[in-house]
Amino acid sequence: MNSKLKEDEKKVKYNNIDSKHLNTLSKNKYILLITALSYFLSGYVVSVISIALPNMARDFAVSAVAQNWIAIIFFLTIAIFSIPFGKISAKFGLKKTFYLGLILLIIGSLGVSVSNSSNFLIAFRALQGFSVAILNVSTLAIVTESMPPHERGKGIGIITSIAYVGLIVANILGGFLTHNFGWRSVFLFVIPFLILTILITYFKVSDEWIFSKGEKFDYIGALIFGLAISFLTYGFTTIHELNGIILVLLAIISFAIFGKWQLKSKFPLFPIKIIKNRVFTFASFAAFLCSFATFVITYIVDYHLQYIKGIDPQLTGLILMLAPLSMAISTFFAGRLSDKFNPRILASSGLTLAFISLIILAFMDSTTTIPVIIMAIILEGVGYGMFISPNTNIVMSSLPDKFASIASATVSTTRVIGETLSLGMLTVTFAIIMGSLQILPQYFHLLIVSSKIVAIIASIGCLAGIFVSLIGVKINFIEKISILGLKK
Repeated sequence: MNSKLKEDEKKVKYNNIDSKHLNTLSKNKYILLITALSYFLSGYVVSVISIALPNMARDFAVSAVAQNWIAIIFFLTIAIFSIPFGKISAKFGLKKTFYLGLILLIIGSLGVSVSNSSNFLIAFRALQGFSVAILNVSTLAIVTESMPPHERGKGIGIITSIAYVGLIVANILGGFLTHNFGWRSVFLFVIPFLILTILITYFKVSDEWIFSKGEKFDYIGALIFGLAISFLTYGFTTIHELNGIILVLLAIISFAIFGKWQLKSKFPLFPIKIIKNRVFTFASFAAFLCSFATFVITYIVDYHLQYIKGIDPQLTGLILMLAPLSMAISTFFAGRLSDKFNPRILASSGLTLAFISLIILAFMDSTTTIPVIIMAIILEGVGYGMFISPNTNIVMSSLPDKFASIASATVSTTRVIGETLSLGMLTVTFAIIMGSLQILPQYFHLLIVSSKIVAIIASIGCLAGIFVSLIGVKINFIEKISILGLKK
């Protein structure tokens, strides 16, 4: 009892939000503005690479496999650092880590734009991923903590839909800038907006959110987790070789060691006990499967349009824009609906639409018409949007407030691991089918075969995600029946 009182006192002391202001905070336009800007810019940085990548690959004359690694390194760094920064942000403050993410994204974006070799490009792209990991964790946790529970889904829906506006802008503006001014210009676009976000936060947001001040940081746990993610990602992209299989096995062993270490740690990086929360665990796993299945779609369609159809980056960007546009619209409404209806049913329905999209893409070849491709990417966009907001609301609402930053980090990590392995699947498929070949006209038939295989594997992952989401619905139903029985 005394330990609980001390914990409550600590939360009151360090969370500088007076409980009587909770309802007014949900109307704080500046908190919504900075978090929306953060998600918008992160979404832009995530997506714009797909438009610029073919031109970047041509400039540096890299193979199809190395081309994919320019994209993978970004997601690898997000996957490695999201969980650690969930703890760091809770220890030092959400706003402080928010500042750090903004500053590092400025440096990373500037570095990418002036890179003169593929090695420098990959290094600065990794720095961008590191900064986005920080921003994703702090942004979602700020929104969760500044909104009362009955409006949390709406808040998450708003900023998530804004992230997809960032994807839309990335496709439109990224294609325009790449076509007319070169790929370097697309990364300079975000810098003025990042500076603006820093200024608004400094002058207009006085609140700070600290939940575990004084707790020690688990450096050993962070190291083990980082190694496990690195082994998994690199091993997965080379799993067709012996060293890839060995690395995946090392990843499994490292995750087991990480779990054991966390159980012993006084201040764990990731409190393993929250896995016992079945709602949290199934929703997190569903998020992973959804990202694994759907993220690769942009790259399949992008490569098909630019290489097979010979469409320039500008028009390709406009076509690809339809996916995030569909996401933004469906996410906005799905977030609101998740406050009123069973969010698991919404999430499962969304994954079903994404599954249909992947089946269409599995049959795509050189004769496939543009309208059919457009229909597929719109279905994927609507489906993903229907899934992400309700599912995120489930994860963030399934744990006590003191775990807000951990829940936020879990959302980011599971999603990004799924995205990283999705690109890894694309890379390993290219490696098996195309080897070290560049994507040239004489090898376009191999590109089509590779894309078909990737779409089939992704559709299997999506089907698994539907199953996991439906298990979540069953769990929720059983829990409700149990509660009713207790009441009787």
